[in-house]
Amino acid sequence: MSKIEQIEARGTHYEIGVAVGRRFAQQIRRALENYAFLQERMLPFHHSPEGQGRYQELLRLNRTHYPGYMAELEGLAHGAGWPFEELFLANVRGEYRGYLRNRARGCSDCALLTDQVALIGHNEDGSPAFDGNLYLTRAQIESKPAFTALSYPGFLCGHTFGYNEAGICFSVDNVTPLETRVGLGRHFVARSLLEARSLDEAVDRVTIPGRASGFSYTIGSIHERRIVHVEVAPAAHRLHQIQGAYFHANHYLQLDGVEQIVSPSSRARVERANEILETKSPGDAEGVLALLGDQSNEHYPLYRTAAPPDQDQTLCTVLFDLDARRVRIYTAHCSRAPDEFIEFAMA
Repeated sequence: MSKIEQIEARGTHYEIGVAVGRRFAQQIRRALENYAFLQERMLPFHHSPEGQGRYQELLRLNRTHYPGYMAELEGLAHGAGWPFEELFLANVRGEYRGYLRNRARGCSDCALLTDQVALIGHNEDGSPAFDGNLYLTRAQIESKPAFTALSYPGFLCGHTFGYNEAGICFSVDNVTPLETRVGLGRHFVARSLLEARSLDEAVDRVTIPGRASGFSYTIGSIHERRIVHVEVAPAAHRLHQIQGAYFHANHYLQLDGVEQIVSPSSRARVERANEILETKSPGDAEGVLALLGDQSNEHYPLYRTAAPPDQDQTLCTVLFDLDARRVRIYTAHCSRAPDEFIEFAMA
């Protein structure tokens, strides 16, 4: 597993995008050139009359509601020297599921809130092709909270994990509702979470009406000492107040009535995590990391290595400690080695 590069940038949304695009142009180009779903499925559909209609609708809606994030994406394209329409399509990939079937990927979350500790742990899982290509964006946009977020090349910040100077921290799990709509893209919605100044505002942002699809979010507030999990679908959402230990993977657990795809890996990870929670629930950071690092299921472990039949890999693990106001990002199986984690003060 490779170290995660970092960039610090200040300016407008567009200037932030240009700076990130220039710095990581090689990673962005490589990632998009090798993104099979984009190149083999989305782009051919995009060039059809139906595809053009859907593209223009999504473009208009998101440009109207999220002009700053659209400028950020345009800057990213300019800085990387890559067509804007391909970056936009990549960032609305989830909104094309109703037209084009795409294999669901995923991550795992374990939150713990007791009188003694307030923690959010998250395994960032994805294609092994992204190993060594992720980076941290640390940005300051005028009049908005400075933020730090893990970024995939070519994608807006916000759909992995991040935190801001207002004391909001979060992690995101992919979910796969069968229904998608023409509406606000989930990557744009998730990007807005980095601007939230309170937990209630954060929830309002991710449950905004007019959504096209959805994610599930574990969101914490340092100043309020609260953690919630929010499952979001196009037409509904469910908020769960965390008390004790809570685990989530890549399908809806609390939100009823949503037709969805449940992958074998997500099902197995939830089952194994529940076994751990029932027998020896974590009581501290070590326990949360131990759960996220579990590999006892030979075929679909919680800490993933892309060993068949599983196709994804845990690219890094993050642990937010709300009481200590610290975040630690592990790049090698929750290792204690100082050269295999990055640590920051959150607020």
